[in-house]
Amino acid sequence: MNQKRISSRGCFLLGLVFILGILFTGGCNDRDPVPSDSTVRDEVVVITGNGVTKESRMTLSEMLALPDARVECVYSVINNWPTKKKWAARGAKMTAVLQAAGIKNEAQCITVKGEDGYEWSFTREQLLETERYYFPGVMERDASRAERVEPIIAYEYMEGSDQLGEARADSICLIIPQAHVNEQTNHTFVKGINEIIVTVDDPGKWEMATAFPFPGNITRGDTVKLQHKELGKVKMYYTLDGSTPTEYSTLYNPSTYQPELNKPIVIDRDTTIKVLVKGFGKYDSDIAEFHYQIRK
Repeated sequence: MNQKRISSRGCFLLGLVFILGILFTGGCNDRDPVPSDSTVRDEVVVITGNGVTKESRMTLSEMLALPDARVECVYSVINNWPTKKKWAARGAKMTAVLQAAGIKNEAQCITVKGEDGYEWSFTREQLLETERYYFPGVMERDASRAERVEPIIAYEYMEGSDQLGEARADSICLIIPQAHVNEQTNHTFVKGINEIIVTVDDPGKWEMATAFPFPGNITRGDTVKLQHKELGKVKMYYTLDGSTPTEYSTLYNPSTYQPELNKPIVIDRDTTIKVLVKGFGKYDSDIAEFHYQIRK
């Protein structure tokens, strides 16, 4: 009888542990997740440039051993197709890695390079100082229940999953969270990182958008197209009511690969179009203004 009671109690406790494990697989955990065999891989990242005190070479194991560096999170992601996804990932916080490399206070530009030649640049503010989040409701564009997360150098991850238990070892990859629920960041993910260049150089501003046809008289019902020579790297946000555009204004070019989603602006009355250009690697553009008057 006693053995049966002990056996039942043991099964209950095991079941409770299992359920709790399921409940805590989402979100973000920076409480030193259990290391896997992948933490001893010998991948090396060179951190160089005049924005660090000296050139550093860090192995993956060294990055993960930094104080408060190791983290596992679920990320919400939108690429520039655009497709919404989630990623489950484990890695080292980019802030911890760059601090260990001696990033200078005056550093302004950070470029992450991959072994295949792919690279992406960020301003210091974009990569290290902007508050970024995991949005559980990204599929519905629901910004509620947002959780703060940080950019990481991931060593285990699974694209299209919100289950941390599904993350698998892969070549180290830069993962950038979203600053807002509609932000596209997936195109900046750099896989197979082998170099990070930090400089004190001023990255400058993005050039302002242009418009076609040129501002002036226009026939009612005609359309205006916004243009930019770096259309694959930037997003153009606009207003028609005279207000100053922000990243929460109407997005003109949601897709790099589906041009039919980038809809021209219909002009049916005297209109001023104001446009903000944003993109990783440079500061926001000045606001462009285009004035159109309906032809009498």
